[in-house]
Amino acid sequence: MDRWLNTIEHELKRVLPESSDQTWIEWVLGSPAPPIDTMTIDQFSEPARDLIRRGGKRWRPLFMMLTAKMLGGDAALALAERLVSLVELPHNGSLIVDDIEDKSDWRRGGPAMHILYGEDFSINAGNLLYFLPTKTIDEAPLDDKVKLQIYQIYAKYMRRVHMGQGMDICWHHHHRTFPTVQEYELMCRLKTGCLAAMGCEIGAVLAVDDPRVIGHAGHIAETIGVGFQILDDVINLEKGNPGKKRGDDIVENKKSLPIIMFVEENPDQVEYLTGVFQQARKAGHDGSAASIEELLGKIQASGTLAKARKRAFALFEEALLEIDSLYAPSAERDTLVSMIHSFFSA
Repeated sequence: MDRWLNTIEHELKRVLPESSDQTWIEWVLGSPAPPIDTMTIDQFSEPARDLIRRGGKRWRPLFMMLTAKMLGGDAALALAERLVSLVELPHNGSLIVDDIEDKSDWRRGGPAMHILYGEDFSINAGNLLYFLPTKTIDEAPLDDKVKLQIYQIYAKYMRRVHMGQGMDICWHHHHRTFPTVQEYELMCRLKTGCLAAMGCEIGAVLAVDDPRVIGHAGHIAETIGVGFQILDDVINLEKGNPGKKRGDDIVENKKSLPIIMFVEENPDQVEYLTGVFQQARKAGHDGSAASIEELLGKIQASGTLAKARKRAFALFEEALLEIDSLYAPSAERDTLVSMIHSFFSA
């Protein structure tokens, strides 16, 4: 596993090195250029570098590599290794933009990028991370037909991730609007599951020319992504996510699955809940800590955290069954299954 993760980190640094030089600038631009002040380039790209330096689980590019290896062996894996930034860099770019939209001030154990570098630099850096990794498609030793397939997959899922984010933003803005469980899971498929699906579809395209297999690989990853998001929702309200504060989702007015389930089972609590949301949004986490803790206590006592966790586990179980049906037994399949089983203990 460490070797695979080291490969991912090495590739991220190749596509976005710690400092720029003329050779990298011309690689990004795709053409020769007059000498450019590298300090300028480094300044506006530093928010992207900073967030990537802080780490992350890297499970999306890892899934992509495992898919390529399971379906196409070492040859497909070698191609996938050079394309992992297509999954991980847009994920990080979306986090930078998401923190601005959510007015979040903390990410991965430190101040959010827009707090450190300003919104202008951060928005530009987030958008750069959407487009920079497409350079790896251009340089890949692939037929034009396969490159076109990868570009189409990439564009499809980038459209989807912004649709999902738009849905989430709408629900933040309207305090009294609570989506259904079905609507919420669709949003998760679009916002959280889609980049994992994108990576696995690309990994599959590198190995096979079978739309059914390619789509199935993406669907499995998407299902895992939804389960992962729901589990993340539970952890946020239960003990707090690593690098963030417990109950941050309340401050950001996120209509997460435990919140939705709580409202469905306790409609008489809607006014109370929206009042806490509004206070937390206005006063921040520290200024509304007592109200947040009171609400978290009610949610815990209602049993909706346990129900949401059960739903996440059901999605993981569904994905495990599909993995058995699609992938032949192998060490890589065992690794993928082991990763999913590790989520059960989160």
